[in-house]
Amino acid sequence: MIRLIDAPTGAPVDERNIRFLRGDTPIVSHERGEGCYIFINIGRENSPMRVDVYGYVPQEVEVNYENLDERLPAIDVFLIPSENHRHKDILLTLTGRLSGLEAVEALHPGRPVTGIMEYDARKNVITVFSPNRRVNLTRFYYGIVQKETGTFIDIVVGEEMNGKKVKLKKPIEGEFSPNAPVCPVIFGHVEQDGSYMLCVRDDGDNLNYLVKYVVNGETRYKKIDFHQLDGEKLD
Repeated sequence: MIRLIDAPTGAPVDERNIRFLRGDTPIVSHERGEGCYIFINIGRENSPMRVDVYGYVPQEVEVNYENLDERLPAIDVFLIPSENHRHKDILLTLTGRLSGLEAVEALHPGRPVTGIMEYDARKNVITVFSPNRRVNLTRFYYGIVQKETGTFIDIVVGEEMNGKKVKLKKPIEGEFSPNAPVCPVIFGHVEQDGSYMLCVRDDGDNLNYLVKYVVNGETRYKKIDFHQLDGEKLD
C-alpha cells in the first residue's frame, strides 16, 4: 500500500490525477480512500516506483519488501506542492543543495498539540495532556521537543487507546524532559544529489521552525524563519 500525504499539512492527498510507474510502465492501483492506494498481483520484487500527482513534485520511492511490514507492506509518501498546486500562494519553500544530505524535516516549537505526561517503555505507550478528554494526535508523525538542547525526538503514532493514552509504532529513542511539548513534523524531499525542498504554510506571523537534517549520517539542527528565506540554506 502507498499512502500519499500532503507534506505541509499532513493531510491525505485528495487529488485523483495520479500515476504510479515502474520505469516507463504504469502500474494499476486501487484507491481505498484517505490517500491510500493498494497494488495487487504486481509481484514482490524490490524496485523504485515513480509517483506522479498533479499539483505536486514527482517523487521516486524505493519499494524494499525487506524493510516493510510482512502483513501490510505500506509506504508513506510525503508530497511537496508544485507551482501548479491550488494553494501555492500560501506556501513557503526552502530549497537548495547540500552534498551528502539524506533527509530533512521540521517542526514549529511554538505550536505544540499536546505534551507527554508519562511514557511506559515496556508497553511503548505515552500518556498525553488532553484538556478535552480526547487524544488530539490526528497525524501519524510528531516530534518531542527538547528545549534545553534545541532538538527533537521523532515519534510515530500507532494506535489511539482509551482516555489519554497512545501506543507508538516504535520505542522512543532518547531522553526527554517531563511535560515535553509534542509538535507535528513536516517532511521535506531530498534527491540523490543532495537537492532538497521543505515546504510550510504561510499561516502566521511567527514562522520560526526548527529544521532537522541528516548529512552523511550526522544529525544537524537549524532554526529558520520562513518569512526570511532569502539566502537561507542548510549547511
